[in-house]
Amino acid sequence: MYKKILFTLAAAGVALTANAASNRPADYKTICKIDQTCSVSSSTKVAFGASGKFVYKTLSGSFKCNVSTFGSDPIPSKSVKECSIPKSGSGSSSSSDSSSSSSDSSDSGSTSSECGSGGGVKICLSAKASGSDIKLSWSKSGSPDNVEVYRDTDSNPSGRTRIGKPSASATSFTDTSPSKGKTYYYWIKFRKSGTWYNSGVASAKTTSDSSSSDSSSSSSSGSSSMGSACTSSKGTVKLSSTKVVDGTFDGGCKTYLPTWGDCGQKEGQDPVFRVNGGTLKNVIVGNRGDGIHVYGNATIENVTWPDVCEDGLTVKKAATVTIKNITANDASDKFIQVNAKATVNVSKAKINNVLKMFRENGGKCYPIKVSVKDSDLSKVNEAIFRTDCSSSTFTMSNTKTSSIKAVCKGKGKCTVK
Repeated sequence: MYKKILFTLAAAGVALTANAASNRPADYKTICKIDQTCSVSSSTKVAFGASGKFVYKTLSGSFKCNVSTFGSDPIPSKSVKECSIPKSGSGSSSSSDSSSSSSDSSDSGSTSSECGSGGGVKICLSAKASGSDIKLSWSKSGSPDNVEVYRDTDSNPSGRTRIGKPSASATSFTDTSPSKGKTYYYWIKFRKSGTWYNSGVASAKTTSDSSSSDSSSSSSSGSSSMGSACTSSKGTVKLSSTKVVDGTFDGGCKTYLPTWGDCGQKEGQDPVFRVNGGTLKNVIVGNRGDGIHVYGNATIENVTWPDVCEDGLTVKKAATVTIKNITANDASDKFIQVNAKATVNVSKAKINNVLKMFRENGGKCYPIKVSVKDSDLSKVNEAIFRTDCSSSTFTMSNTKTSSIKAVCKGKGKCTVK
């Protein structure tokens, strides 16, 4: 009987040891548990998690062992998690609530690389500033079913915004819409077998440039640089119905998020904004509903579509529409739809990853007249301009293009200067 008790206790000890080990990676040692304050003497790759699921972040000094520090929760079902470091490292813990400090560099051109795993997939994300853009790259083991790119202006994932939906096989993405001189934080969200997981958070800061401004006032409009100055949201406004614009509406660089619709291609969704005539400026269009509908002569200025849904903008009635200093990403179909006889002039636009930038309503001949100048267009997967009308015209001048399948498609007159 005595031997049996000893054997049972020994087996329990082995089980406890195995369980403890599963709360940290192999060759790592625990330095503190969730919500405790930890400390490492130098830049150290710290693991956060439990039960064999972890995210990683390079930290130095004191930090809080929690989700806010690491940017994502590797295993939400477990309330008790641990922070651990390589066995060769030096670290300590404290139960005090001192403020955290990480080694994420805020210097221009900074890089970082962090990992996260789940479902048999591990993704390690890196971010590096390259001029006015931030280039993301990631290594992966395993094959995710879906991949999405998220961005925020702090390391807390709450409130982050999806900025891209690359293919599941992708290992890179370029953020073309960051404000200059600002630090951004990124995550790769990936799905495997119906469950979503996150990489760790990676950050980088673009080069400062006094010519750009993050101001939400009307003075930020008309910047000499390409793209919108409103790429970093100043808050979220939830809309229960379409916002109607008559005259001028300045959105203060806030995100306007409808409570209806989704971000799919279902036709007939209500728009976020209806512009009967006048000026819509300084807004970020939320990723639901059908973007902006224009019913009269209008100016669309300093507007960002982080993730184009059904369409970004639709011209519904005959009008002259001026669109300037805009940024748009990820339109799985067309970005601008024209459903009436109209003149559409676009300048200083920064467009990335769209199927078509402009589309005249299929089979119609209104005609339309479209121009683009002083812009940057990348990854247009079908054509910049498509029409079935031989009387419609498209002109492009002084515009940088990359990864463009075709400038024009269909019957219209196409001119590139």
